[in-house]
Amino acid sequence: MIIVEGAIVAAMTISSPATPARAALLDAARIPLEADLGKPVKFVVDRLKIVGDHAFLLATMQDGHGKPLDYTGTRLADAAAQGFVSHRFAALLARRDGVWHVVVDSVGPTDIAWSGWAATYKVSATLFAE
Repeated sequence: MIIVEGAIVAAMTISSPATPARAALLDAARIPLEADLGKPVKFVVDRLKIVGDHAFLLATMQDGHGKPLDYTGTRLADAAAQGFVSHRFAALLARRDGVWHVVVDSVGPTDIAWSGWAATYKVSATLFAE
């Protein structure tokens, strides 16, 4: 158990690929990402952690065939062509009324874009710890 500002909060890392909680979190992150990029995206999950009603997802993006995501035709095409975009994806999600929503995400970061999210969004830093 972890104590955050006087409340006891359980930290849980989801590593099993076939749980309803994992599917709900990945769908909550993937659906708006696919709408933004205009193409299907699969996640290879590097880290998925829940603390209370918040979750952190760190994943590698792939296309439907398991190959690195091609940014051609997306808003990131020019930056990707210049090598300024990775295939990483990071998201902070919040659960409201039992449904997960993206609070903030970073598509193709080349640095640790989530380093300030705990302070900015007032969530437990435990979410981001390895």
